[in-house]
Parts: sequence; C-alpha cells; structure tokens
Amino acid sequence: MKKLILPLMLSILCDQAFAQTDTAAAPHRQSLVLGVNAREGAFAKVLTEGDSTNKPSPVVITTQRKKITILTEPRNWTSTADSMADRLKDLRTERRNMFTYWSGIDVGVNTLLGSDNSTDLSGKAEFMTIDNAKSRFLSINFMEQKIEFGSHHVGLLTGLGWEFVNYRLKNNTLLTYNADSIYGIPVQEPDFRKNKLRQMGLRVPFMLEFNTKRAPMPTEEDLNAMRQDTTGTIARRFEHSRHHNFHLAMGVVGSWYFDTMYKQKYQLDGDTEKDRSKGDYLLLPYRAAAAVRIGYGGLNLFAEYSLTPLFKDGKGPELTPFTVGLTLIGFN
Repeated sequence: MKKLILPLMLSILCDQAFAQTDTAAAPHRQSLVLGVNAREGAFAKVLTEGDSTNKPSPVVITTQRKKITILTEPRNWTSTADSMADRLKDLRTERRNMFTYWSGIDVGVNTLLGSDNSTDLSGKAEFMTIDNAKSRFLSINFMEQKIEFGSHHVGLLTGLGWEFVNYRLKNNTLLTYNADSIYGIPVQEPDFRKNKLRQMGLRVPFMLEFNTKRAPMPTEEDLNAMRQDTTGTIARRFEHSRHHNFHLAMGVVGSWYFDTMYKQKYQLDGDTEKDRSKGDYLLLPYRAAAAVRIGYGGLNLFAEYSLTPLFKDGKGPELTPFTVGLTLIGFN
C-alpha cells in the first residue's frame, strides 16, 4: 500500500504545481509519468504535450463528498518509451486476431446419417430417427490461437470451445440400454412433447485457415512517421478491416463429452412431467470430425462430418453425426 500511496501523492502534487503555471502562453499540458520497466528500471518523467483543447471530454462521477474524473485517450502511435519491436509485435497480434475466425458462438442443426449416408433410417436404426429442425447444436468457442505461416494469409488454427449437441427423437420411443446394446421401445402413452439425447463437452480444432484480403504491416520507418503525422493519414494506411475478406478453414475438430443426459417431457393427468437420466446410453464419449468453415467479411458458415460413430463399437446402429450452422456472434 505504501508503494502505491507515494507515487499517487507525487502525481497529485505535480498536477497541482503544473496547474499554477502561466496559462497566457500557448496551451500545454504537463504530466508526471512514474513507472518501472526492464530497460530503465524505476523512472519518473515530466511530459509536455501540445494543444489539449481537442482532448475528449472526461467521465465525471459525483458522490456526496467527492468528484471523480476519468479521462480515456486512444493510444494511436508509439511514445518514446515504447520499443519498436514490441509495438510491431502488438500490431501483428492484433492483425492475427482479426483474421482468425474461430472464437464466437456457433449455432446449427444436427442430423444422423445411416450406413448409406442417408437420413432415412430404417430397420434396427429407425428408433433413432430425429427431428432435424429441433436437433440443435451450440458451441461457445472462447479461446483461439493461430500460428501464421509468414503472413496472415495462411496459418494453423487451434483453440478451445464448449459444445452442446442435442438429438431430438422424432418417434414416440423410449430409449433404454443394457451392457450389450441400446434400443428403443415404442410407447402409446404418454405422448412425448420432448424426447431427446444431449451431449456436452469440450472441443479443440486443428485447421488450416486462409484469408484473401491484403493487410500490410508498418515498418519502423512508418511508425516513426506516424508519431510526426498529426493528421492520421499514415496510420489509416495500416488500419485493418474484415470487410471484403474471403476466409476458409479446413481440418479436424476433436470433441470430448463429459456429460450425457436423456430427457422426456410429457403431460400426465393435466400436469407437465419431466424425466431425466444421466446414463451414458452407450454413446461414444469422444468424436473426431472433418470440419470446414467458410465466409465473407463477418459472415462465417461451418459444417462438421463425424469420422467416428455415434455409439460405441457394436453397441448400437451404425450412425454418423453431421452438423451445419453459422457463427451467430464473433468475439473478435
């Protein structure tokens, strides 16, 4: 606490001293900068800035006894205390994040394909016929990382997401299973209003991603010129945008499911009943899917075709999950 109080008092005293200087001259603003870094160690500097009449208005919070003023200013170019290498690294990271299309919220629909890659299931697989429109997919991709191959145009994408997969059964069938197999029992009563299997787990992509838009990086000479350019003309030459960028990613998404639930909802004697079961229902607890993500600008569509079956080997009908959807909200 003492380490914080001293710089704060010093800053307040300097601000008061600077406030008492002659204001008849050209308007300048002086401030005391305290800090610590590996190059200079602990330092204290007095900075003098130019005309401050166009500075943004502060946010003022008024309480019963105090008035708190918060002033936020954009940092558009490097200061003398910045390392050019660090600034270029930061700009390269900003560009990489902008042209990576994994993080966000994906929504889609699921279907199950039979041994002939048809959605028309028959025979022993008929009990797993699903309502595609109500078999929803949701993933929250909260982390991404890309290794660029020389530029932002090509890179290896990976990350982490949280996945929810629902299979809404179309027939009025009760799922049950034993140690050997899973099967469905047709029932007349009750009439299921909701009859679904749900899996929840984590997902990790390994994909090659391509971008078409040019997004040049400034050189050290450009950064030095930006510091002298008060019009912002040079900086605008290196502003990056997703507009008119065509992007494509292809690869594999691996999923690990740590939670499975079977749920039914129905009416009984005028009351709404909900039954839930937490058994694994012999579903394979992991999945590897061939995946493609394609889009233009901020639009992103995706499709995932499972390379692994829905059920454990020999425990159920041969079914392959297939998902299509779009990125509803991008985090970048």
